Amino acid sequence: MLETAGQPKIGIFWVYKNLVIGKTCELEDGQENVPGLIDSPDSHIELWEQNLGFTIPFPELNGSEYQNVPRGRVIYSTTTKKVIIYMDKVLHTKGIRQIISDFFQLADSKVVWKTDDHYTTQSDEVDDLFER
Repeated sequence: MLETAGQPKIGIFWVYKNLVIGKTCELEDGQENVPGLIDSPDSHIELWEQNLGFTIPFPELNGSEYQNVPRGRVIYSTTTKKVIIYMDKVLHTKGIRQIISDFFQLADSKVVWKTDDHYTTQSDEVDDLFER
């Protein structure tokens, strides 16, 4: 069992108009599908399409596809004791990193920021993913 007091949250997110939209998860409620990595059981597509456990506060996003809004995922490494954040490269700014850190309560955590090609919103890069 993980000690969760003071621990960061994990989960999935989107960033729209400088606001994080997403769902956090306690480490103890996460899944260790890959040894040493605790991940949220949530998926972007299910949360977006079924609006499970969170609200999309922007009416203009209703009916849009989940992959059209920059997104990412926060996981936790039990071996390095660091949070790893995979996200669309367009989100890698100091201001956006701060709002993500605040949303997932990461102030006291060591964080590794990474890009992930699967989270891209660039249409040419999405096309490349499907051609692989």
